[in-house]
Amino acid sequence: MRKRLFGLLATTAIVFAACQGAATPSPTTGATPPPATPEITPTPPDEVELFNSEYASKVEAGTDGGTLIIGDWQEATQFNPFYLGQVTEANVASAVWASLIVAAHDYKYLPDLAADIPTTDNGGVKVPGDGGDAMTITWKLRDGLKWSDGAPLTCDDFKYAWEWVLDPENVGVITQGYEDITAYDCASPTEIVQHWKTIYSSYLTFQVAPLPRHFLSKIAVADQVAGAGMRPDEIVSLPVSGAFKFQSVTPGQDLRLERNTNYTSTISGKAAHLDTLIFKWYTDADAMIAGYRGNEVDFATDLQDSDLVKVTDLGDQVSAIPALLYEFWRPNWSALGDFDAATNVGGCSQNSAVTDRGALCPVADPAVRQAVSTAIDKAAINERLLGNSVQLANTNILPGLWYFSDQPAAAYDPEKSKATLEAAGWVDGDGDGVREKDGIRLKIELCTTNRQVRIDTLTLGAAWLRDVGIETVVNAVSPADIFADYNESTRETPCVLAHSNFDIAEHAFSSSFDPNSGFSTYHSSQLNPNGGNDASVKSTDLDTALEAVRDNVDFTVIRDAMETFQVIYVRDIIEIPLYYRKNVELHAPKIGNFFANPTQAGPTWNAVDWFVKG
Repeated sequence: MRKRLFGLLATTAIVFAACQGAATPSPTTGATPPPATPEITPTPPDEVELFNSEYASKVEAGTDGGTLIIGDWQEATQFNPFYLGQVTEANVASAVWASLIVAAHDYKYLPDLAADIPTTDNGGVKVPGDGGDAMTITWKLRDGLKWSDGAPLTCDDFKYAWEWVLDPENVGVITQGYEDITAYDCASPTEIVQHWKTIYSSYLTFQVAPLPRHFLSKIAVADQVAGAGMRPDEIVSLPVSGAFKFQSVTPGQDLRLERNTNYTSTISGKAAHLDTLIFKWYTDADAMIAGYRGNEVDFATDLQDSDLVKVTDLGDQVSAIPALLYEFWRPNWSALGDFDAATNVGGCSQNSAVTDRGALCPVADPAVRQAVSTAIDKAAINERLLGNSVQLANTNILPGLWYFSDQPAAAYDPEKSKATLEAAGWVDGDGDGVREKDGIRLKIELCTTNRQVRIDTLTLGAAWLRDVGIETVVNAVSPADIFADYNESTRETPCVLAHSNFDIAEHAFSSSFDPNSGFSTYHSSQLNPNGGNDASVKSTDLDTALEAVRDNVDFTVIRDAMETFQVIYVRDIIEIPLYYRKNVELHAPKIGNFFANPTQAGPTWNAVDWFVKG
């Protein structure tokens, strides 16, 4: 299993957006398209302020009791907060796993299990640190914390999570941040002292969640990696740290959570208002929308821009906010010779439909990636499939974030694509319309999930690529295949990213507003199985920029390094971003204290404060 940090604080990895799967028809003639979305204008602040959230002044007192039902078209099956691969699982995790801080709806950090947030200004962060540390950080926990089973929740549980991540038997977990701590001291049950050998910009959020030592230490780590202790039939007994605890799991049907009376809101000082929170699973997004209309669920999540045309009549019940989310084509940089038999990672598509091209990975050629980027008409995708409802993307950073740097668009220019391929030696020697080089046919697999808007996008893309001499095979697979964890998949799993079984994949990334979020996805040291660099990106320039981001707590330096990152991202075709996405959700008027959250904390980030309005 590869670690995917959950929705609460995902900063050292990027979580796959759970907006894949069910079929979504394109807008049809006679349908009323949503209005065009104005472009987001970045307004970088002179100073970065991350701790002045307005949430406390907006939350209502609420009433106790009742049940709310959340609909999702994709079922959550992974409950270890360190191994989550999809947003639906992150939404569950945000309700059941609390950590030191939480990302609020207004891009600010709030203390959660922590009593306050350490900074250089308040002395909680010392750079340089004590006794030879590069950095020393002191966290103070709230008094009286307990696990859902009543056991004390202390510094030792956070220390156990640190030890657990670094355990040699924990194969496939991302260790970024954890490995930079030389000692983890518990000065008292409520005081954590971390000794760092480096300065690390994501010190606030790298620690995903505490883990209950009193429960999990009885299970070998190797068995935990295989799921022991957190399988669907075991989680009812699992102590958790958040607002709700597991009550029951009915595979294919629902997941029921009940109030954890041992967790209290930092705003109200009380346990969750709701008695029960239920996740109901649907087979596709359209069925979920119908379920919402039929009052089967109170809340429907994991919708996307292309679904807006179907729900315009619901008015204020529709929440569509700019998300830290972008849709993109992900080219696999790995060459055939990069395959590592020991890890079964590297190389490219194993699909028999393309392997007749010959022994080469065409997309490993920078010229092919460049040609693909200028052969794709992003504006046509927006107009023909999305009703001009989205903002086209030039980079992977959402405009409006304090470290966004506007970059020139890769203009649609098929003639340039042809010239790029010709110059690199890819020519149509036999006149069949498909280019070859050194006996290799320029034929690639386009992978995606089985959501219709993505299939339609790749169908358009395949035609554009054919026009410049690239033959394609479109392969739409289950999200369970393409996003399968490293240990839960093989080299033969269709389109699986974790084992490099793809040429180009279309999906979405949901990333943190922490600029260090890209390190484990793009740095050349982060290849599978111990990283999230599924596309095998290897760029010295990119590595240098990412390291400058990671190794600083000076926001000015970080902003400059992120500008450099974005210049390289565009210049070297690290990815082919298509458009920025929205978080689209449906919420019944009876849900009190619903605040749509653009971060990976997701819609359930403040479920402890939700209530049923009378």
